[in-house]
Amino acid sequence: MILPYLKKGMKIIDLGCGDMWLTNYLKKQGFDVVGFSLSSPADYVGNVKTYKFKKNYYDVVIALEMVEHVDCYKEVEKMLKKNGLFILTTPVPHLDWFCLFMEKMGIFQSRGDTPHTHLIYIRDIPIFKKIVTKTYFFLQFGVFKKS
Repeated sequence: MILPYLKKGMKIIDLGCGDMWLTNYLKKQGFDVVGFSLSSPADYVGNVKTYKFKKNYYDVVIALEMVEHVDCYKEVEKMLKKNGLFILTTPVPHLDWFCLFMEKMGIFQSRGDTPHTHLIYIRDIPIFKKIVTKTYFFLQFGVFKKS
């Protein structure tokens, strides 16, 4: 879902990269990407709300399964270049119970100490211009552009 929106040479940051699976995959494909998370093994470790990101630096910000944990739209907007892309996934709010059930079954990764306190319908993502949004049962996917 993500690769069609990426081009070699773009500066990319993977917010909430976790164990860096996506970051490492994109690096192996030749993309200029760094991972950011609350803990190691990320390239950069910190809190997205307080970290001093370079302004207008990234061409693409990827946030898979992150925005339900923290309201970070203003921070993403600041780090993106003009016309930069914000690519994200997040659970469908009214189906978050399914995600929790799958976590309890050990099928989905646990949300641990970061509960889903910022669930949002992707059509309501603020600040950015919508490029594409799709819903796959309990998961929402979106690509947005900074104006």
